[in-house]
Amino acid sequence: MYDKIVDILCAIKEDQPELRQILSPTTELNNDIGLDSLQMIQFMLKIEEQLNVVIDYDQFDYEHLQSIDTFMTFLKSCQPQELSLYEDVQK
Repeated sequence: MYDKIVDILCAIKEDQPELRQILSPTTELNNDIGLDSLQMIQFMLKIEEQLNVVIDYDQFDYEHLQSIDTFMTFLKSCQPQELSLYEDVQK
């Protein structure tokens, strides 16, 4: 899960090629990486898509962004995503 999160962050912040070397489980998602509001939305959507989870935004709080590790702990409490609408059609 950590590697996938790092891959997503690096893809969103593609203008910072050095980012992969400075990321660690204790990296703060807001303060250290500096995602703007649009990048944060992209990040959350990609997390849901690529990690196959549904983020409950009623339970989500700013404190879950304290570190990548804290965010992973929160994600483990999220429900797995149901089949996408398109998967039903393809079968």
